[in-house]
Amino acid sequence: NIVLLVIVALSLFIPFTGNDYLIYLSTKIWILVLYAIAFNIVFGYSGLLSFGHALFFSASAYTLAILVVKTGNPLAVGFVAGVAVAAVFSAGVGFLSLRHKEIHFAMITLAFSMMFWGIVMKWRDVTGGEDGIVGIPRVMPVIWFYYFTFAVVLICAYLIYRFVKSDIGLVLEGIRENETRVRFSGHSTLKYRLYAMIVSGTFTGVSGGLWAMLDRTVTPSISHWSFSAMPVIATLIGGPQNFIGPAVGTVIYVIAQDVITRYTLYWQFILGMVVVAVVLFFRGGVMGVVEKMIRGR
Repeated sequence: NIVLLVIVALSLFIPFTGNDYLIYLSTKIWILVLYAIAFNIVFGYSGLLSFGHALFFSASAYTLAILVVKTGNPLAVGFVAGVAVAAVFSAGVGFLSLRHKEIHFAMITLAFSMMFWGIVMKWRDVTGGEDGIVGIPRVMPVIWFYYFTFAVVLICAYLIYRFVKSDIGLVLEGIRENETRVRFSGHSTLKYRLYAMIVSGTFTGVSGGLWAMLDRTVTPSISHWSFSAMPVIATLIGGPQNFIGPAVGTVIYVIAQDVITRYTLYWQFILGMVVVAVVLFFRGGVMGVVEKMIRGR
């Protein structure tokens, strides 16, 4: 915990470096950290693998962009509306997909995500098609937006932490470990997993809105299934059974991608090898190894 607090405290001084790219990359990391932590509510705590979280992320981002750029609404209205749309989408997708489990659930969420990607690509009059939507206004300097993102992510992470440590979170962990036993105890596993899906999708929507404000543009790439794979990979690297595991994995993922792409275009291959090694030899991810070392001492 002390190490985590030190890292968070040091993050406050990043804008003082004056390096615009470092500030941008750090802001991006914070946004993706929230994306991964929100995703892990469904994966790490509910025991379900979703390949559809890009739907909630991009739905929020596109809603913000459409309302702000196309209709001239204030940025705050677009942000709140985007989060609300992500919450509604997550409730709908959860209601239709949570009756299925394991690979079937993963494939259904993937189908919904790719359906939205197809709409984004074809509905050019509204979404801009392949070109996306550009021109989202910046209401604050980059440095202040970094601190704004920093604060929003910390608040959301705290709320997610309270959720997974609540009675609902404990029931979700029980469902993950033994769904049949939880069902016989009188709890509706479908209801609790739907709670998890809605909370996960809502906070994913927050990260999507922040992403749109950071890049000042939205493109179909954030709707593609590959963007749903990002939190999966980050969580596997960091460790799904630890709350900060997805955050650690995201930092490793983004920095590794940034460094490797400077030397080769085949960064996916190298990163894939890392993921395979983690899954085969470090089942608990980076944080799982750290916890074992601490227990050993």
